[in-house]
Amino acid sequence: MSQKTDVLVVGAGPTGLTVAIELARRNIKVRIIEQRNQPSTRSKALVVHARTLEFFDILSIAEEVVSRGYTSPGIDFSADAQNPLRANMYGLDTRFPYILILPQAQTEAILEHRLNQLGVEVERSSSLIHFQETETGVFTTIEYEDCTQIDIEAKYLVGADGARSTVREYLGLPWNGSSYSWTAFLGDIHLEGHHAEGGTEQHSNDRGLAFIVPFDDGSHRIVTIDRKYQNQPKKRELKLEELQESISAILEKPVYLSQPKWLSRWGAELRLTPRYQVGRVFIAGDAAHTHSPAGGQGMNTGIQDAFNLGWKLAFAVKGELPQNLLNTYDTERHKIGDRVLRISDLLLRSLLLRQSWLRQMRELLFRIFIPLPFLQRKLAENLSGLGVSYDTGAGKLAGKRIPDMELMSAAREQVRLYQLLRFPGYTVLLFINPNQAQSARKQIDQILNSGDQMLRLYVILNNGLPQLHNFKASTLVDYRGDFETKLGAKTGRIILVRPDAYVAFDMDALDANTFEKQLKRWKPRKSLSQVAVNV
Repeated sequence: MSQKTDVLVVGAGPTGLTVAIELARRNIKVRIIEQRNQPSTRSKALVVHARTLEFFDILSIAEEVVSRGYTSPGIDFSADAQNPLRANMYGLDTRFPYILILPQAQTEAILEHRLNQLGVEVERSSSLIHFQETETGVFTTIEYEDCTQIDIEAKYLVGADGARSTVREYLGLPWNGSSYSWTAFLGDIHLEGHHAEGGTEQHSNDRGLAFIVPFDDGSHRIVTIDRKYQNQPKKRELKLEELQESISAILEKPVYLSQPKWLSRWGAELRLTPRYQVGRVFIAGDAAHTHSPAGGQGMNTGIQDAFNLGWKLAFAVKGELPQNLLNTYDTERHKIGDRVLRISDLLLRSLLLRQSWLRQMRELLFRIFIPLPFLQRKLAENLSGLGVSYDTGAGKLAGKRIPDMELMSAAREQVRLYQLLRFPGYTVLLFINPNQAQSARKQIDQILNSGDQMLRLYVILNNGLPQLHNFKASTLVDYRGDFETKLGAKTGRIILVRPDAYVAFDMDALDANTFEKQLKRWKPRKSLSQVAVNV
């Protein structure tokens, strides 16, 4: 007899774990399987960007993630570590205006612990060997390490099982693109003779390109793409002496390597599947897109896929989401995957220019243009993920990321908007002044009657005392003027925020009937279901 669940997630990397967390904290029955018998201790990904940290803030794990890593001011576009040329994150409007250096294994451990807190364990040594979509779900067969098998019937299936995705292959989706021709050396190792004083570094010369990232235990991640070694077999074991000779040649000085934790030859692929969804089956992360390591985009893009998909699947399971909105996962995230693929490829190719005169020209042009304020802002927003937007509906803010803002409660307590967004349903913000609280009271009360287990509303005053107004919703004060300075919003504004902290729609009039019509696209009926347990 088959077992039943709401959603089966295949793959317990950062993408799969994030999807599972988003489902579990909304009371969705989820199972997550992983072929590996234990968590990986090796980490290809090291960079956690600002938008990912904002999502972690909503999941209540951002503080722990930040405490385990260290910050770097931005992504370096120069190959001269002594004179870095960064897309500087320090000016971004976020609690996390930097890139965080943290090995992927630690990010996974924090995510898995959060999932365990929600009552879900990763089922390891488990492989998906077959699945078939039915009228009501997906029928799957799972095989364990001892060759025993079970059948699981799920309403939806999510493939977060990496670049060699079994789910994608069973769907017959093309894996468009190609492998890079180069092979990199990778080592987590102790380094003597060079000190990465500025944190992350990159260097290049006629031999190739090198990345150096220090870890807090005194070891370093060293990656080289060395032209001298490109004709060697890719599967040949990497020797310590080869990595030492390579990094010394690119640094143009002798260095000494010892105590290797991990040595590997490594390559990358530039691939994108044409669809992220087929019926009740979804793919995310490296199962849907792989790209250049430049800019630290891979893991972050996968986690952001998961954050886009998780709440939509949860609402679909509860019957609270129209089918056309579930389909927006593919339309919204595919174009982001395509953009990340192109940008990361261009960045890496610019760093791997072979001819010396081209590298000099690159440095000259980069040093002229990258410091320009407009270009600095665009680069930082795109690389950090804060610049991502979607086509969601009506309003000047529709589809844009909503930034964190600091508000004041009636009890004189400071409350951040992203703390409010930990509620795993929709959030409505009514931004008004004290006069409108009286003159538009009937319209406001009608809007506030929309609240239920899937929709939470807040009245935000631009000044005054919240306790003077007896609304059927929490009333806060925008005491710093963040709505005006960050959003350009005037009072009399209604903003519907999706669970992934993007604006679904906004209105510049307190019109209850229009609001209800707009809301039906996102939430067709009043909910009686319970949406969350432990948020």
